[in-house]
This record gives sequence, C-alpha cells and structure tokens, in this order.
Amino acid sequence: MRTILLLVALALPYSASSFVSELASGLRLRTGLRPRPAVRALTPQMAEQLIVTDGTDSFFASRLVFQSVHDHGDYSKITAFSSSIAESKKMLLSRQARYSGLVDVLTFAEGGSAELAAAFAESTAWIAVNADQATLAEQLSAAEAAGIKRAFIHLSAADCPDTTPLAAVLEGSSVACTLMRTGSLSKTGSGGGLLVAGLDEPTCDEVPIEDVFRFVAEAMTLPEADGRAFSLCPSADATQLKEMRMAGCSRRDEVKALLKGVIRESVDEELDPTEVAAKAEETAKSEEENKLEREEELKELLARAKQRGIETQARLAEEERVKSEKRAERLSYFERNQPKDDDEGDSEGEGDAEGGSSDKDKPKKDGDDDDDDDDDRLALV
Repeated sequence: MRTILLLVALALPYSASSFVSELASGLRLRTGLRPRPAVRALTPQMAEQLIVTDGTDSFFASRLVFQSVHDHGDYSKITAFSSSIAESKKMLLSRQARYSGLVDVLTFAEGGSAELAAAFAESTAWIAVNADQATLAEQLSAAEAAGIKRAFIHLSAADCPDTTPLAAVLEGSSVACTLMRTGSLSKTGSGGGLLVAGLDEPTCDEVPIEDVFRFVAEAMTLPEADGRAFSLCPSADATQLKEMRMAGCSRRDEVKALLKGVIRESVDEELDPTEVAAKAEETAKSEEENKLEREEELKELLARAKQRGIETQARLAEEERVKSEKRAERLSYFERNQPKDDDEGDSEGEGDAEGGSSDKDKPKKDGDDDDDDDDDRLALV
C-alpha cells in the first residue's frame, strides 16, 4: 500500500501529492503504524596508531607481530619502520595480510634517526622487537619527545643481559614502558606453558614465537604491564594454563594472570633422605615384583599355547580318521553295486555257438546253390 501511494504521489502534481500524503498519514493513524525513527550516526572513536621497529632491521623473524596486534588489538594505523620499504613489503605483504584486512591499516616508512622521529610524531604507541640496547636510549628519547604514550620493548637474550643502564632510562622516561626479555624465538610448540620471571633470570630457554607475540598484543593494553620489567620463559608445567582454558578463560585472562604472578612454577616438596631411600626401595621392589609377574604371565601364556597346539593336532587327526573311514565305506559300496554288463554278453555268445548254426550254414536240397535253376530244368523235361 505504501509503495502504491508513493508512486501515485510522484506521478501527480504538488497539490495532489500533498493530498496523497495526508491520506497516507490518515492511514497510519487508523492502522496504528508509526514512522521509523531516524538512525543516529555513530561517531567513530579514534583508535591508537602503532609503529613497529626491529633491532635487526628486518621483519623476517618478527612479521607475525603485525598480524597479532591487528587481530587482537585496535589500531587505525600500523607503521612498519625500517631502512628499506621494499624489503619490508616483501616480508609483510602476504595473502593472510590481504584476507585479514591488515593491508588496510598497514603503512611503511624508511630512513634513519630523523625519519624515525618523524614517524614517532604520527604514532601513539611503539613496539620494539629485538631491540638493540646500543640505540634504544636514543630511540626512547625521540619517542618521548614525539609524544609516544605507550612503548613495549622486547629483548632477545638467552643469557642474562646487563640491563642496568636501560632500566635507569626507562624509570626516568614519561612513556609507559614495558621491558620484556625472552630467549630465542621458535616457530613451533605454541600453546605450552609460560612463566613470568625476573629480568635477571640466569637463563631463558626457547619460546614459541606465536605465544610471545600474542602476549605482546594483549599486554599492550593491560595496565598490569605498565612500568614492568620481566622475562617470559617457557615452563614444563602447563597444568594451570590448561585448567584456565578448560574453564573458558581467554588468552587475555592468561596474560593478566601471568603478569599478576598467579601462575607460578610448581615446586617439589623437600623430602627426608630416609623417606627418599624408602621410596626408592619400594620402587625397586615393585619393579622386581612386576618383572616376576610378567615372567609368570609369559610362562602361562606359553603353556596355554602349547596345550592349544596339542588339542588342535588331535582334532585334526580325528577329523582325518573320520574322513578316511567315510571314503573307504563309499568305495566298498560302489564295488558291491557295480553293474554286470560284460558277463551277460559272454553268455549270449556261448548260446549261439552251442544252439546251432545260422541259415547260411544249412545245406541246399538239390546240392546246388541256386534252387530256381533246378525247377526250370524240370519244367522243360
């Protein structure tokens, strides 16, 4: 009905169209219809602008961090800064980046310290992957001058580095910084146990790269990570994280629990040497008992197999004997009921020999072979 009235209003002049509009309003009043309220345009909120640098000047080993912060963060622009835009594009422009929409917010910049300061001025957050401690203080000063609000600095060092000068620089900076140290980054083994330890941890083993960059993406927006300096190391005990995942907790909850120190490495209780010796003796006894039980079970199995073989041989011999008797019985039956065609033929031949001769052997009356000729001669006489 509304469509028909609209078409009529477009076809008629102004006065007629006003009449049609009044008619439509009357219909709305009678039918109880109300005009739809105007939809208020939502003003988009300004998201953060992120800049990412790599101390090795190559994003080959750290390209996954861009995908992680895009998938689990809210950034209107992500800038990849290095000395070569062409090399950065080779590392970052992938099929996954296109399909996920990363290329829509990804930009590139290149240059030295001056260009980096200019890029800082267009950003609000900074992630430094594989940071170089020799140039990190200068970069942090440039970021502070450009107005960077949040910085996450990652150090890759298996052995404990000397971070005393760097810690002093971070404490005196107005930027909310987080300093995280990890061991070497591995491409496999994601989803295992993690542990937040002190920055001066003696050793930090290899950590899955996917878990590290997911941790970075979540910690960038967590207040528990502001002003912290720690080491992210792998843990053989992943029971607590597995329990959280089974309970429905997200990765963000896991990162928060790690930063708060809720997830800790399980410590074995110290046992008395006497108890340790007693447990070792019990273990040895149980192993010996298990060995004897296995031997007895093996002997029993061999005896059962031997008895089963004897029974099988006896059954096969009995079956063969029964089959032989049946074959002999059938053979004797056929011999008794065999037909005697050859004996009857012999008796008939003997009867012919004894019973007389045939018509050919009978002598003629006139001593001649032809009877008709003799009759003709008699008739002439």
